[in-house]
Amino acid sequence: MKPARRGAGVQQRRHAAATEPAFSGHALSDRTLDPDDWQTFRELSHRALSDMIDYLATAADRPVWQPPPATVRARFARCSPRHGRDLGEVLADFTSHIKPCATGNTHPLFLGWVHGAGTPVGMLTEMLAAGLNANCGGRNHIGIVLERQLTRSFAHLFGFPAQASGVLVTGTSMANFLGVLVARTAALGQTTRVEGLRAGPQLTAYTSAEAHGCIAQALELSGIGSRNLRHVAVDAAGAMRLDRLDAAIAKDRRQGRLPFLVVASAGTVNTGAFDNLDVVADVAKAHKVWFHVDGAFGALAAFSRPLRPLVAGIERADSIAFDLHKWAHVPYDAGFLLVRDAQKHRSTFANERAYLQRTPRGLGAGKVWPRDLGPDLSRGFRALKVWFTL
Repeated sequence: MKPARRGAGVQQRRHAAATEPAFSGHALSDRTLDPDDWQTFRELSHRALSDMIDYLATAADRPVWQPPPATVRARFARCSPRHGRDLGEVLADFTSHIKPCATGNTHPLFLGWVHGAGTPVGMLTEMLAAGLNANCGGRNHIGIVLERQLTRSFAHLFGFPAQASGVLVTGTSMANFLGVLVARTAALGQTTRVEGLRAGPQLTAYTSAEAHGCIAQALELSGIGSRNLRHVAVDAAGAMRLDRLDAAIAKDRRQGRLPFLVVASAGTVNTGAFDNLDVVADVAKAHKVWFHVDGAFGALAAFSRPLRPLVAGIERADSIAFDLHKWAHVPYDAGFLLVRDAQKHRSTFANERAYLQRTPRGLGAGKVWPRDLGPDLSRGFRALKVWFTL
């Protein structure tokens, strides 16, 4: 028996994928998804990388932003091509019609919406991650190891216990949503995943009047409803008034409702105001409700010695949501949810399926996978660009 050619398994897989009908309806049974000429592909790829490095290096020489011209919009209003084209031609289209009309947040004068600018090393990392094409929903590979290291690092940064749980997500909007789900499960028990919101006391949540709209959306998506989110008035500095928070929780409890969640803001979307996290933690503890911090805009002040006092008390939170694609400038997208109680985190999302069963060894090994900590099974290798950046 002849030994298998090195890489034959990959070639066979790519060949099998290529035999599926193309847009044109013609089978491509005589081709693979690999380049016909690896050397040509290498040269074009090196040129594309060099062009993008030039693009970043000369960002200040261009306008901050320009809209796609009508001709470009018309070009992309049509359906995608039904036949393949040479890679060089497609790259030329990218250079002429796509690259000049991006958001503009890589420009040093782009000051809108707290968009991170990304970094050259982040761009390089995205290419490396795409080459590995790892599904980081689970299994036993380095992508999972790296994400666990990041979780330990963020737990240390925010003063959480070493055994805290964390997961990379698209951004803080998603991280806040997952945080609401963990808090809901902690309040009602794991059976709520099966039974839903059964008859009983109405859950209520509390946040600043200046909080991001994704908090109300999270209440809607969780089935609790945004009508049951109390928007607490703020003081002259834009921070949540703690006397009003305490009174709102007490009122709901007297009226037979079930307060279950307080969301404090570490940097509000409108003014960048910080709630007094230490005092919010006191109120949450007194009323025995889950304390979550929306840190999309300011949680990473914890990296700075002069600014760290702004997030004093964050170490007392039950969960923290924050972005790495804002001030950390990791390329989009990169958000994170950190949960103090790993068991409560896992009990909110983990489920057993035959095709996801764990094995004692091999690629199926591992007790807890990222897919046990959120809704995504198919996930890219976000941890690599965060790891490189840090």
